[in-house]
Amino acid sequence: MNGERETRTDVLVVGGGPAGLYAAFYAGWRGLSVRLLEARGELGGQLSALYPDKVVYDAPGSPQTRAGDLVRALEAQLAPLGVDVHLGEVARTLTPDPAGGWLVGTDQGTHPAGAVILAAGLGALLPREVRVPGAETHPDVRADLPDPASLTGRQVLVVGGVPQATRAATELAGAGARVTLTHRRAGFRGDPGTLAALEAERAAGTLEVLAPAVLDRLTPTGAVLTLGGEAREVEADTVLILNGYLPDLSPLAGWPLEWQGEYVPGGPGGETVLPGVYVVGDLARSGGDFKLLSVAFAQAAVAANHAAHHVRPELKVRPGHSSEKGGYPARPAPRG
Repeated sequence: MNGERETRTDVLVVGGGPAGLYAAFYAGWRGLSVRLLEARGELGGQLSALYPDKVVYDAPGSPQTRAGDLVRALEAQLAPLGVDVHLGEVARTLTPDPAGGWLVGTDQGTHPAGAVILAAGLGALLPREVRVPGAETHPDVRADLPDPASLTGRQVLVVGGVPQATRAATELAGAGARVTLTHRRAGFRGDPGTLAALEAERAAGTLEVLAPAVLDRLTPTGAVLTLGGEAREVEADTVLILNGYLPDLSPLAGWPLEWQGEYVPGGPGGETVLPGVYVVGDLARSGGDFKLLSVAFAQAAVAANHAAHHVRPELKVRPGHSSEKGGYPARPAPRG
């Protein structure tokens, strides 16, 4: 792997979905230093990537909550603990650290940790490959959400009907980009706030919507659409083709975890065959076909507390009641 060796943390969480966020919270709640790696450019896993606009009914204590709002609540719960979050990093290698614990390698660097919690779900959610005629001729074609501020002043064509496309269009328009949003169907997905923002930007003339339309091909200066049976050229400095995500477990497939198909077996505390490496959520064999938020949260809490005892034996596995703690613990400093 390329890049530099990062500072050492007590716990490294691989995956920023609900299970990973809750595991990071509980490890941080126990006073441990925690780093979290997430393959995508935002946290939330499947909740953010696949259905942020959908209503979730079975999240404990959160009736009829939109998936995106649940992610924001988990982020808010985590925020006071100072967890070191690395977005856009895919965990690829796992090797023993001569100093103790494990080294997890990514394309950006190496992360030493006393314990590792795997919360990779169905795999790293990577953008679908762009397969559009002429894509190779355009200088700036992207398949994932950009930083809106990085495209201020540019002409941007956003292609797609998924919630990320709607959100990208409104955020880019708000950041000062000149945005055209198109999709083969007339309707767009998104939470009520995002859809309202879309209509507001459209009414203000800061965002153009061309739908239903078919993307025929890209050109060096933009794209050609079929709109109402006629060809229409659209100029664009940047083209975002947002067609969702596909899970990829291949970066983890070489880790010696005695895989059972797409699952990693784990013990009652989430421990794998490797000491100090734990598995939770949809990746854990112990959950079977119960791919439920409640199961993931329980597994995350149990594994994080076992990891706390593993890296600091003076800590009991059982954390006690949070109501008796008197508030969030002080933020620990990562060790070099």
